[in-house]
Amino acid sequence: MRPNLSHHILPNSSMMLGVCMTVISIIKVVGVRHGQNRIAEAFALDSLCFLISAVLSYASMRFEARETRSVTLEKLADISFVIGLLFMTVAGFVLAYEFF
Repeated sequence: MRPNLSHHILPNSSMMLGVCMTVISIIKVVGVRHGQNRIAEAFALDSLCFLISAVLSYASMRFEARETRSVTLEKLADISFVIGLLFMTVAGFVLAYEFF
C-alpha cells in the first residue's frame, strides 16, 4: 500500500497558489519600488510551480487505476511542490529584506 500524497498536495498547493497571488496583489497595491517588481515576478513564477503541482496531483488521483502512471505523477507533483516551497522561502526573505 502506497501513501496517497496527492490527497495532501492538491489542497496545499492550491492554498499556496492563493498565498502567492495575495502577495503579488499586496506588492502591486503598495506600489512598485526598486526591486519589488522582480519580487512580484518571482512570486508569479512560484505560483506556476504550485499550479503545476496541483495539476499533477489531480492527474495522479485521476489515474489511480494505473498505479505506475499515478505514482510517477505523484512524484512529479511532490517535486514541484517542494521546489515551489523552497523558491517561496527565498522570495519571502528577499521581500522582507526589501521592505525593512
